[in-house]
Amino acid sequence: MIGRTTPTLSSLFPLAAACAIAASACANAPSPLVPHVGGSVGVPHKGVLGGGVELPRDSEGIVWLRQDDRHFGVPRLVHAITEASKKVRVARPNATLVVGDLSRRTGGELSGHASHRVGRDVDLLLYMTTLDGVPVQSTGFSSVGLDGLAWDKTRREFLRLDVERQWLLVKSLVEDPDANVQWIFVHQNIEALLLEWARAKNETTETVFRAMTMMLRPKPPADPHDDHLHVRVECIPDEIDHGCMPFGPAWPWLKKRARPEPSTAELLHDLLGPVGAAPPTVAWVDFSSP
Repeated sequence: MIGRTTPTLSSLFPLAAACAIAASACANAPSPLVPHVGGSVGVPHKGVLGGGVELPRDSEGIVWLRQDDRHFGVPRLVHAITEASKKVRVARPNATLVVGDLSRRTGGELSGHASHRVGRDVDLLLYMTTLDGVPVQSTGFSSVGLDGLAWDKTRREFLRLDVERQWLLVKSLVEDPDANVQWIFVHQNIEALLLEWARAKNETTETVFRAMTMMLRPKPPADPHDDHLHVRVECIPDEIDHGCMPFGPAWPWLKKRARPEPSTAELLHDLLGPVGAAPPTVAWVDFSSP
C-alpha cells in the first residue's frame, strides 16, 4: 500500500501562484470580490473610475465646452481645476476657463481619447484675448503658433494667447500641494511663451523648473496639443492600495510611498491569503515637502 504524501510548502507555490494569477484577472476593477479596490483604478489608458466627482457646472470662472457626461474625475483633480481658475480670476478678472473632457462617471474607454479612462486627465482650453487685449471665451480648439496667434473659426478672426492668465493657471497647478500633477501635455510653442513670461516675472526657480519639467509635447501620432492643455495627475499613496497604478516618471516633488522589500510572511500572505484581503501596511514618504 502506497503511503499518502504530505504536501510540502514548496510544492504549494505553483498552485498558489496559479490561483493568484487567476484571482488577479477579476481584481483590477471595483467588485464585491475585491472590496478594497476603488477610485482611480489602473493606468490612464486602461482602467476604470469609481467614486469620481463631477466638475461643477457653476464653478467660478469655469464653463464646460460641451454639455455631456464627460466631466468626472478624482476629487483632487476637480478641486485643483476649480481652485486654479479662481486664482486666475482673482488676479486677472473677466476670464473664463473652458473645460473639455475629463472621464465618464465610471471611467473606461472614451471616444476621441487614448487616455481619460481613470479620472486623472483633463483637457483645458486656452485663455485667449482679442488682438486689442480684451479677454474672450474660447469657443473651441484653436491652434496657437509661435507668435501666440490663433485663428478662431467661429469668430472668423485672429485671437492672441493670453499668456499672463495661462501662466497663472499653470503656476497654480504645478504649485498645488495636493493635486500631484505629473504632466501638462502642450505644444512647445505654448511652453516657450509661458516660460518666457514666467522668467520675465521673476517666478521662483523651483516653480519654473517644475513647469518646464511637466510641460511636454506628446510624441506623434498624438495630437500636437497646440490648442489646449492636457493635465494629468499621478496616483497618491492612498490610491495605490486601492488599485491606482503609477505610470510614468516619479518627479521628486510628487507624493509617493517607499516600498520596502516584502518579507517572506508578506509574500505568503499575498499568495495564499483570501482574495480581496486588505494589503499589509506600508510606510509612506511625502516628497512634496521641502
